[in-house]
Amino acid sequence: MNKLFFTVLSLVVGSQNASADMSMIQYRMSQSKFRIEEKMLINQNFDQKIDHFSNSDQRTFKQRYFVDSSLVKGDPTSAPVIYYFCGEGTCEGATSSTLVNTIAQKYGAHRVALEHRYYGYSQPFSTLVSANLKYLSMEQAIEDLASFEHYAQEQLGLRGKWISVGGSYSGELSAFYRLKHPELVAGALASSAPVLSKDNFEEYDHYVAKVAGPDCLKAIQSTVADVESKLKTSTASATAVKKLFNADMVVDNIDFLYVLADMAAIAIQYGYQKQFCDQIIAGAKSGQLVEAYAKVGTKLFSNFGLTALQDSFQGAESIKPEDYLGWAGMRSWMYQSCTEFGYYQVAYSNPAESSRSSSITLQYHNNACKRLFGLTTPVNVNQTNATFYNNLFGAGVKNIFFTNGSNDPWSNLSINEKNPNAESNPGLKFFTIAGSAHCDDLGSRISVALTQARTEFDQLLNRWISE
Repeated sequence: MNKLFFTVLSLVVGSQNASADMSMIQYRMSQSKFRIEEKMLINQNFDQKIDHFSNSDQRTFKQRYFVDSSLVKGDPTSAPVIYYFCGEGTCEGATSSTLVNTIAQKYGAHRVALEHRYYGYSQPFSTLVSANLKYLSMEQAIEDLASFEHYAQEQLGLRGKWISVGGSYSGELSAFYRLKHPELVAGALASSAPVLSKDNFEEYDHYVAKVAGPDCLKAIQSTVADVESKLKTSTASATAVKKLFNADMVVDNIDFLYVLADMAAIAIQYGYQKQFCDQIIAGAKSGQLVEAYAKVGTKLFSNFGLTALQDSFQGAESIKPEDYLGWAGMRSWMYQSCTEFGYYQVAYSNPAESSRSSSITLQYHNNACKRLFGLTTPVNVNQTNATFYNNLFGAGVKNIFFTNGSNDPWSNLSINEKNPNAESNPGLKFFTIAGSAHCDDLGSRISVALTQARTEFDQLLNRWISE
């Protein structure tokens, strides 16, 4: 499955009754200022347009949002706003990021988050059948963010400077929100943001192999070869090896091989390569390689609240939105991958430098898009890049800060010094965090490099809200 997820997503149980939530808040108008009598904590719904690009279609859906003003100092109407972008899963609110909390504390800022359409509880339709997904796009999501910001400024009195923050896909949203609406957001942090869309994303696999190192890569490759052999030997052999990985419900063999690849990829992407590699290398030495790989891989999945079935394309077949509340919205995310981004993590063209089965190809992904949504036209990443990525380098585009961990495979699609786009626009700032993984700067991990990245963001934010 296409891995872009920033945090382990847990179910947020909150009241969907606006009047009940609003009872926590008292408003008093005094000298034309919006004043808050007690801690401002909102978890409620906003009536959002289904289609922002149609004048005739006035249908709306309930989009969930969060506001926390408990750290605001002084006049709430002029306090800055940290606009935390939720991505491809159930939104936990802006307080789920350690960095956001630290920044909000320092600047006395509101913390605001908007759940992404078609994820979590913000569902325009009761089912996720293909026909209902036509309004799921980054363009629509960006206009959702703008529409809600106008509402928050006018109805909630949040009229200070807004700064957007996001990680991974939501980091991409953060960058492009600043690009499309510089009048609404003074600056943007785009952590681990893959702003370049690409279908045949073989560089991901190559980077996983590189970060793993030669000994770990050899163990991964040996595991893949052994499992492939078992899948071909007999039905009983295939069933047994799938059961070892808690993947006996995954029917398609290539889907299962993708699950196998994701176990290594998640370990690398999220900074657990040492634990993962140490255990499988030890397994290789003891003659229990596949068993060791299965043990550490399934444990990693369990820690992320993820099952093998959920990780597979088969896990994106359900059309029930409630089936995706506990983890990430796999079906919705795959639709975006199939129609906008690609991001297909195919096997690297040189097998010696690949960590995954050679059967994981571009064609396999295209077939998955057809299988899930009936799509027969491959994703047009050139169109997506023409609308978004290419415009990042236009005159006047500025106040976007890109951060990437040096060990993150997604850094290949972001803005940093190893990519040819780094110096294309002096208005864009970037920082590569040595030794770090995907979205580490938004979380609680600590290192000298992470402190440097956070300090640079702090300095930029201070300048943005002062301009």
